[in-house]
Amino acid sequence: MYRRLITFALLVVAVAATVLVIPLALSARDLVRAGALSALADEARSVASSWESVASASGSDDSSDVPIIDPPGEVGQVILVYPNGTVVGGPIPPAATDVVGSAMAGRAASVDTGAQGYAAAPVAFGDEKTGAVLTVGDADRMQEGLEPRLLALAGLVALLLAGAGVAAWQLARRTAAPIRELAGTADVMAAGDLMARATGSSIPEVDDVAGALNRLAGRVQELLEEERAAAAELAHQLRTPLTVLAADVDAVQDPDVRQRLTEDVLTLQRTTDEIITSARRTSREGLHAVCDAAAVVSERAEFWAILAEYQGRAMQVVAPQGPLPVRLTEYDLATAVDILLQNVFVHTDEGVALRLVVEGQAGGPIRIGVEDAGPGLDSGDSHGERTGSTSLGLAIAERLARASGGHIERGRGDLGGARVVLVLGTG
Repeated sequence: MYRRLITFALLVVAVAATVLVIPLALSARDLVRAGALSALADEARSVASSWESVASASGSDDSSDVPIIDPPGEVGQVILVYPNGTVVGGPIPPAATDVVGSAMAGRAASVDTGAQGYAAAPVAFGDEKTGAVLTVGDADRMQEGLEPRLLALAGLVALLLAGAGVAAWQLARRTAAPIRELAGTADVMAAGDLMARATGSSIPEVDDVAGALNRLAGRVQELLEEERAAAAELAHQLRTPLTVLAADVDAVQDPDVRQRLTEDVLTLQRTTDEIITSARRTSREGLHAVCDAAAVVSERAEFWAILAEYQGRAMQVVAPQGPLPVRLTEYDLATAVDILLQNVFVHTDEGVALRLVVEGQAGGPIRIGVEDAGPGLDSGDSHGERTGSTSLGLAIAERLARASGGHIERGRGDLGGARVVLVLGTG
């Protein structure tokens, strides 16, 4: 916006200056040439007066006697024309024929041909004998003094352009400031702070956008509150009957049936927890969510290492030094890593080894893989799920990976069992 406003202002001033300067430059040229022509006329009259003085001082009674004088200056600058037609000082230029004729007739005259200037003054010698003095101004003399005037005009234009640039910069800064503040508020909202609100400005159009943005943020807040309330209600409605069901299962006498029902209830509870976790997760973390994958994975690895040690599992963690920014919040990334690790602990026997590997570098895709030495994924399942899995956990992890601009990969790892990899987009 700065560049556009400043460029526009400079173009307007440049056009206005051009429209103004061209006539001024032409007027300056005309004034200079008119002044030069006037100087030529003064010089012609001065020479004519001197010639008449010489004639008067000679005291000759012979009216046919015309005193002879040398033309002043260089040859061709002043030309003397005697009454008998004799020309001294150079030939009469064709363009000066008319002004010389006027002077011979007793009338001073001058002409500007565009290239040169000519001025002629009559000289009376008595007895109605008239000569003429012709002064010639070449191109340099006719334009003498024009260059400083043009430089002054150029300086004025430069001053106007500089002033316009400063004024346009100030205008652009004042115009763009409310828009930048509005964009900053939108970024804060996008980052998850829906309490942020855009403030008013001196630009009505920007105020309209700010009002719409504030209303949008308020509506999003209302929807999030309704979603959280619905998730809480769902959790209460699901967990209460599950607790009762678990108590009823404990009262079953047959140990085999009780064991089978207990496992079913635990599976149902885990599924319920995953549903509630998915429902409670919203996009309130923001469009610009970012976290350090190396730090989050290290923290979750320490958490699960305790359980791995308790179950006698060999747990290997391979992760480079951070930071490794990914486009997810710490909570979402921790949830995805927990899902991958939980899959191993739930669906493999105690003592089965596992490995957590983080690959990649800053600026490129980050791969977080979990593999184990268990039986692997169900080869008959098109989604590559484990036998007995509800598939909801990996579905949540896959959705998180896609939210970051990545995807999820399933297959068999080097340990011989399942291998699930989160490929995450960079922050």
